[in-house]
Amino acid sequence: MRPVEVFREARRDVCTGAAGALTCAVVLALLLCGVVGATARATVQDVRGAARFLSSGAATQVFTAAGRIDGRACQALTQDPRVVAAGAVRRVADGLLVSSLPGTAIPLHETTTGFPTVLGVEGRLGGPGVLLAPDVASALGKAAGDDLPVPQGSVPVAGIYSYPDDGRDPDLEWAVLAPAPDDGRPFDACWATVWPADDSASAALRRTLLPGTAGFAGTAGTAGAEGTRPTLGQLNPRSGATFEATAQLPAGSAETAALGVGLTVGVAAARRRRLVVASDRHVGVGVGAQAVSAAVQHLMWGVVAGSVATALAVVLVRGLSIGDAAPVVLHAAALSGLAVVGAVCGGIVGVASVRDRALHRYFRSR
Repeated sequence: MRPVEVFREARRDVCTGAAGALTCAVVLALLLCGVVGATARATVQDVRGAARFLSSGAATQVFTAAGRIDGRACQALTQDPRVVAAGAVRRVADGLLVSSLPGTAIPLHETTTGFPTVLGVEGRLGGPGVLLAPDVASALGKAAGDDLPVPQGSVPVAGIYSYPDDGRDPDLEWAVLAPAPDDGRPFDACWATVWPADDSASAALRRTLLPGTAGFAGTAGTAGAEGTRPTLGQLNPRSGATFEATAQLPAGSAETAALGVGLTVGVAAARRRRLVVASDRHVGVGVGAQAVSAAVQHLMWGVVAGSVATALAVVLVRGLSIGDAAPVVLHAAALSGLAVVGAVCGGIVGVASVRDRALHRYFRSR
């Protein structure tokens, strides 16, 4: 048969239902959706678990050495691609007096420019000014963009930072954060969010310790530099020291299952038409032409089934960011592609396994 006739015959068999394309597409879609759904669901579960780990502050390392932290060195930690955000903070001894709360000083902390990003307020600032803890903002009735009255005048409120009571250090639960002047004065602590977890990136925080700072005291009236031992630990240890992906399937199992499903359905679909294949073979149709025809047929209904499975993955990743959702969908598409390849190969194998001399046996067992 000429190639054009082979493709025309394959299209005719699919369109008329002779190839059982609808049944094959439904069966493959159901089986493939099980594989893709299980894989995508496990991945989405781990992605959301990682997001909770990050938002809880468990991935944020805090290196504390009162009056001995180099703010510029701390800020420079973000040059490491594993450091998502970094910033230094120091406490101002006198706090901040607010006109609406006379006689009461709110704890005031000065921070480097990267510190708001560690707290997750990057991109949500209302402009230059101070950041308020949620409880402080509620007590004062202030929101981003408002002015905070102080004895010397007013200070603009740049935003509100989130700091829930979930096990993290409570020092910033009731506080005001203000941008620190670039005057070279040391800080009390360096915070850095490291993701993925990496021991060398976390250890780099220790290099922010200023050498020869014995003359500096803690900026909040703490002990002298020589009397306080630097410490390194998690901002919130309640979620564990490291994030462990618990829902992932064994490596390669999804790919093997997708390919196996495609091969099984492909072989079964071809063997289902063994009487037709043997009859055509008996009247002179070559094995090669039949194999090409089967490959085209299986490709057509296989793509439909693969598209359904990929669409399922798109549904399962709703709510994730594009950066997190795209790899899941792409993996689902790859699994669907493997299943289609398996279906095509299964069709070819199934057709090749049909024997012309077994025509009468196929006829009797139909």
